[in-house]
Amino acid sequence: AEVGMNFAWHQDSGYITEPHTPYLTTWCALDDVTEENGTIYILPWSRSNAGGRFIDHVRQAGTNDLVGYDGDDVGEPVLIPAGGMAIFSSLTLHRSGANTTNRPRSVYLMTYSPEPMPLKEGTTRMVEPFLKDGKRVREE
Repeated sequence: AEVGMNFAWHQDSGYITEPHTPYLTTWCALDDVTEENGTIYILPWSRSNAGGRFIDHVRQAGTNDLVGYDGDDVGEPVLIPAGGMAIFSSLTLHRSGANTTNRPRSVYLMTYSPEPMPLKEGTTRMVEPFLKDGKRVREE
């Protein structure tokens, strides 16, 4: 979201080193998201080296990004008006472009996992279960 920053091709599952079940990533636009302000680009499974499976990622020198694809395909831009959402699998290769505007681009990212996510020793994740055995855990 920062001006000038981009994010390399990766699967969200590439950042979870422990074995896990793929999950859903939801990317809710708080601002209109355009190519100019750094939208995400999706690489369809049919055009990727992943094809809907987990692939090994390589740490990029200088940024510490984990890179899962280094081919020539630029992917499909996801253009979303404020309030819209992109929802994709944690196995979907995606990247973000650089924000070339003078304003930040804001999104709210949530993930939905069918099971508790494994943790590396000494780490924590914010977890809020909302379904158990198909029923809501907590009523609002």
